[in-house]
Amino acid sequence: MKSVTSSPGKGIQGEIKYLLEEQYSFVGGDRVQHMLIDDLIRIFQQYSRDPWNLEMGETLWFAVHMDEKPGPGKKLAQMRVVPVILSVTHEDDKKLRANGYSAKEVRRYRVARLLREAYHQKGVLTQADVAELIGVSAGTIGKDIREYQAEHGVILPYRGTVHDIGPSLTHKKVIIEKFLQNIPTPDIARMTQHTEEACDRYIKSFKKVRMLFGKMKQFEIARTLEMSERLVQEYVRLIEGQEHKKEEVNHVS
Repeated sequence: MKSVTSSPGKGIQGEIKYLLEEQYSFVGGDRVQHMLIDDLIRIFQQYSRDPWNLEMGETLWFAVHMDEKPGPGKKLAQMRVVPVILSVTHEDDKKLRANGYSAKEVRRYRVARLLREAYHQKGVLTQADVAELIGVSAGTIGKDIREYQAEHGVILPYRGTVHDIGPSLTHKKVIIEKFLQNIPTPDIARMTQHTEEACDRYIKSFKKVRMLFGKMKQFEIARTLEMSERLVQEYVRLIEGQEHKKEEVNHVS
């Protein structure tokens, strides 16, 4: 083995290039190595956050990426994650307490804030994540989410709704219901507290299911579009409900 004395180039790029040439020469040619170096640096920069740049009350957390596709038997260690900065405490919490809100009410707002902050950074938190951040049980967090959603008429973006896991009513279904009511996308985004981009993405997915409906079985649609069968079933029910309404209108007329 050659001794490491110096490396070509400058900075981290040169160090990685030298390492590849000395220890991993079997990894492609110069072009492949340069592509690998660029990807490694991009990942390093994405996951490196200077703790001194965090504001008081903020913490760094690793959340499952919002575009990660869950699968049967797929463990968390196998999933793509993304670093997110979350405000565990915030000035708004103090203001709520000063205005007479109970500890339970303040906690519900904290839960909603954490979920939205992660989602806006392309991450989704589990109820267990939020429970660990706040210091209560996952069951308490689940109850907080249900009560907040019912009180404010929204669907919070946590992993159960974003990735269609468990018995949660998916926010995708809510967005599509509003789309079928001919509500404009900007209004849907405002009402569901999601980005227009996210709403458009879900609407396009629904249109794909609608296009395949009647031509394939539901499990085939799910497999073809890489969706969960549960989500396809929800979309199919919406499609059937819409068709039923059309039949009633035609019958009356």
